[in-house]
Amino acid sequence: MFLSAFPSLYTTDINRSLRFYRDLLEFEETFRFPDKGEPEHVELRLGDSMIALVTYAVAKEASVSAPTPGHPFELTIWTEDTNQAINRLRRAAVPVILEPKDHVAGIRRAYVSDPDDNWLAIVSRNK
Repeated sequence: MFLSAFPSLYTTDINRSLRFYRDLLEFEETFRFPDKGEPEHVELRLGDSMIALVTYAVAKEASVSAPTPGHPFELTIWTEDTNQAINRLRRAAVPVILEPKDHVAGIRRAYVSDPDDNWLAIVSRNK
């Protein structure tokens, strides 16, 4: 059911973070949203590892509480079907902090928290 996972790092200056990860550390940019203009979300790959850089504004738009020092990142977990995954997690008593919702980037996303209150975004492509 679950496909892959990567952390999303919140940033106040996504272009500065891009220069650091892409230009200095040689990560390869694999996805950008929006694809034109100032990015809000950029996914980067280095070998078999992947991270996303995300603006704080995007976290606020997602209706998740603004990131705080205790929540400096979220773990994104790709799934085939966000609704099914959330239902499975809910049956296991995992706290759902944001119900599944379509996003303009062509994804369906929900948020849960792990036992230490770290945020996990459960994401699938819209069908």
